[in-house]
Amino acid sequence: MRIIFLNSWFGKGGKPLFDFLRSESSKTDIFCFMEVSSNLFNKYSTVLSDFESVYDEGMVLKVFGVNCGQAIFVNNKATLLSNGKIQIYRQLKNDMGFVQYVELKSSGGRFWVGSVDGKTRPGDKKDTQTRLKQSKKIIDFFKDKKGPKIIGGDFNLDFGTKSVRMFEEAGYKNLIRDFKIENTRNELTWKQFDTVQHFADFCFTSSEVKVNSFEVPYMEISDHLPLILDFEV
Repeated sequence: MRIIFLNSWFGKGGKPLFDFLRSESSKTDIFCFMEVSSNLFNKYSTVLSDFESVYDEGMVLKVFGVNCGQAIFVNNKATLLSNGKIQIYRQLKNDMGFVQYVELKSSGGRFWVGSVDGKTRPGDKKDTQTRLKQSKKIIDFFKDKKGPKIIGGDFNLDFGTKSVRMFEEAGYKNLIRDFKIENTRNELTWKQFDTVQHFADFCFTSSEVKVNSFEVPYMEISDHLPLILDFEV
């Protein structure tokens, strides 16, 4: 199966973003999107009309004036068994996000997917007590869930943080480390903030997941790069 995690940047990538979705839709089984307004969700639903979808609203983000929601799209190779969201830090008008999750069943059995939009501030993406608690909340939520687990998305964390190591210490594979990924951001980020930050996004898999391939191709469809995982459960 194939899954793509992408922080949508509220669709500011424009035509290249939708061209990417169209080209990937026939070969991708699950899309997990962060920073999705209700309007953008409707546009995604049109492009991915053959997919079953779940959308969870967030608060209205002050800087953009739109709902900071998340969406997961699943094709007919998997059956959606359950879904929901968990709060992982206190929501503010300029700093919000959560974990959206789904329980799925495929020919290989049941498995879980978590899509993360982690705490944005402070912008250096270093460890804070809130970010450490954020990692603990995510790990604790999935700890008692039976079956393979894939947790990915925009964690808003730098590579060397304890907040990242906590997933490794809990038994998850860190695919950013394992595949020697050098960037999950791009020039759109570096121009926007006048700084070079190489990481924000991660993908963690439990030991039951067989990873066939993982890539983070450089493209400018958002200010984040897509995380693309081919796997078996």
